[in-house]
Amino acid sequence: MESTELTVRLIILFIPGIIETFIYGICQNKGDMSDRNFVINVVLSAFVMYSITHLIFRLGGGESTFLDALLDASVEINIAEVLIAALLSVAVGFLQAMFVRKMMELNRKRDERGKKVRMSVWDDLFDKEEEYDGHVKVILKEQGVVYEGYVEKYSASATKKKELYLKNAVKYDLKTGEKLEESIAGAYLQIRDDEDVIMEIIR
Repeated sequence: MESTELTVRLIILFIPGIIETFIYGICQNKGDMSDRNFVINVVLSAFVMYSITHLIFRLGGGESTFLDALLDASVEINIAEVLIAALLSVAVGFLQAMFVRKMMELNRKRDERGKKVRMSVWDDLFDKEEEYDGHVKVILKEQGVVYEGYVEKYSASATKKKELYLKNAVKYDLKTGEKLEESIAGAYLQIRDDEDVIMEIIR
């Protein structure tokens, strides 16, 4: 078989893969797909389309000849099989593009939700204030005390309770201002979301 005839034969057999790859590429704006990726996608898509077509033929009492025609040049190409696989490739191409787009949308929404969580005092303050050394005064109104110290660790704001770990802390009485404890090596504070708390930045 001449190379031109072989090329035409392969193009006909892989029409379903070519159609599916083009549709998916157009829907996803993948105009910069490399030749290698294009060929891989065409081959994989074609095999998927013909696999589905094979099942359809089996259910209808027919027989798929794709593999035989691909491996043996003397086997005649079943045009009906190619057409059915091509029609399937159109539907699969659009469905795949919709699925990928939906997944990208879900990931984007998830990232946006994550960003909203990060954009809070508890998570974002110490990252943004580059010149701030983390020295705070935490006023716990319900407990009637004040903690002053350097923030060593802090919790994520997605939790129902906030956590602060202060080092070199001092504890005061909120009403009198009297020092209750001084030079605390480490003070772990667990604060409820509904608790009335004020946190002052000390520069």
